[in-house]
Amino acid sequence: MVDKILILGSNGGLGKQIVQDFYKTKFKIFLVNRNFVDIEQNFKKLKNFILRIKPNYIINCIAKTGTEPCESDPLLAINVNSIFLFKLAKIANKIHSRLIHFSTDAVFHGRTINKVYGEADRPCPITVYGQSKFFGEILIKKYSNALIIRLPILFGITQKKQIIDRLCSKLFRGKKIKASSDVYSTPLYNRDVSSFILNLIKKKKFNFFVNKCNGIIHLSSTEYVSLLNLMLKIGKISKKTKLISSAKESDFKSKIIRPQYLGLKTNYRNHINKIYKIGLKVRLKEYVQEFYKS
Repeated sequence: MVDKILILGSNGGLGKQIVQDFYKTKFKIFLVNRNFVDIEQNFKKLKNFILRIKPNYIINCIAKTGTEPCESDPLLAINVNSIFLFKLAKIANKIHSRLIHFSTDAVFHGRTINKVYGEADRPCPITVYGQSKFFGEILIKKYSNALIIRLPILFGITQKKQIIDRLCSKLFRGKKIKASSDVYSTPLYNRDVSSFILNLIKKKKFNFFVNKCNGIIHLSSTEYVSLLNLMLKIGKISKKTKLISSAKESDFKSKIIRPQYLGLKTNYRNHINKIYKIGLKVRLKEYVQEFYKS
C-alpha cells in the first residue's frame, strides 16, 4: 500500500522544496497551506481533514518565523509554534500518524563564541521565536510518534525570506552587500533537508531515529562559518566577491538581542549518513547554478 503524506505549510520556503521533491515519488501527497485553512481561526477544519485522510506521515512546516515578527506578536508565535503543534501531535497520536516537526537552533542562547550545539545541550532561548519553538518541543516530546528535527539557517531558492537568499538576490543582480562577520551558523541547503526526510520515509527509519535519538536530531552541515565567510564562498563561485563587504551585527542597529553563534552538530552523524549524506561545498555550487536558472 502506498504511504499517504500530508505536508503542512506547503507554501513556505522549506515546504515548497519538500513538495517539489515528494511529487516525484509514488507517495500519495496531500497539501495544506493558508489558502486551505487558517490554523489560528479554524483548526477544526484541519482536524477533520486529517481524521478523514488518515495520513501515514505528517510533515509540519507551519511556523511563525523571524525574530522581529515574533517579538512584535508573541501571542501569535506561541499559538502557532506551541499550541497548534500540541493539538497537531494529539491528532497524529490518535490516528497513529508519524509526525515530523522542524524546530530551530534558536532554542539555544547562541551568545558563546565558537559554541556548536549538540542534541544533549540544554536549550536556553533568548528570543520569543526560540522560546515558542522550545515550548512546542516540550509539548510534543512525550509522543512516541513525533520526531523533532532542529535546523540551522537554511538556503535554497525557495527560502526567499531567509537572510542568505535575500543577500544572494542582491548580489546576483550586481548590487553591493554587507554581511556580518560575527554571526555564525552551520548553514544547510534546504534540498538536503527534503532529501533526508524522503529517504527516512522510503527506508522506513522513522521509528529507529525516534527511539535511538530520544525524539530529537540535528540536521546541519559540518562547516561552522560566519555569514560573511559564507557569502564570500558564494561570491567566489559566482565571481562577485568584490561586491561583498564586512560588517558587525551591531552595525545593523537592531533593538533586539539575538543569538549570534548558532552552530549545530549531531551525535548521530553516522546514522544520518546511512540515510542521506549532507555536505556544503558542493551544495553551494548547486545553489548558485539553481539561483541563476530561476
